[in-house]
Amino acid sequence: MEGRDLAVSLASGRVAIGVVSLLAPGFVGRTMTGRGGSEGGTRLFARMVGARDLGLGLGLLIALNRGAPVRGWLEASAVVDGIDASACLLARDHIRTSVFPGAVGLAAAGALLSAWLARQLDPAQSPPSATGR
Repeated sequence: MEGRDLAVSLASGRVAIGVVSLLAPGFVGRTMTGRGGSEGGTRLFARMVGARDLGLGLGLLIALNRGAPVRGWLEASAVVDGIDASACLLARDHIRTSVFPGAVGLAAAGALLSAWLARQLDPAQSPPSATGR
């Protein structure tokens, strides 16, 4: 599978997670934390995370479709997924034990894949030299 195909899959998965989190925040909350997960604050948080994932996924898909730079979208995805993995580790006592390994693993894998794809699909450009003016 090529880097672009991986990026499309990554973005599509992020869009799917975002849509589910926005439309069924109680389900997402219960899946992550148990029965209390469908309460107001957890539903709000699930929608906020869903909106973030939907925005990052759509931004990446649109950039890929238009041939625009994707590095920023992928770097932002790497950062938020890394923070999500760390947050899961810190809140492990509040996440269902059956969900915890998958949640941490998915977030960590997303962070690593996004960071790798950012360099594969949009290599960093050297700044213009001072002598080239």
